[in-house]
Amino acid sequence: MRESKGRLDDIMAKFKVEIERPLCISCESCVNICPEFWEMAPDGFSHLKGSKKSGENEEREMDDASCNIEAAESCPAICIHVYENGKKVI
Repeated sequence: MRESKGRLDDIMAKFKVEIERPLCISCESCVNICPEFWEMAPDGFSHLKGSKKSGENEEREMDDASCNIEAAESCPAICIHVYENGKKVI
């Protein structure tokens, strides 16, 4: 096992996934690609499971982006964003 030297690359990457819900067009693309994290809410728009509200948006932090990058890439409304250590990935 490697000993940590406190360097940034020794820290597990931290991701944040965000959806701008007012831009969602209810296409269900994210739900079909990444059902572990996405579902359709009763209001007919996508909901990021386990997320917290941030204004009109929802966001969730996680250690692994998993299928969320593919979900964001497939979103025709471009309302899903993924950040790694504070830097926008998509």
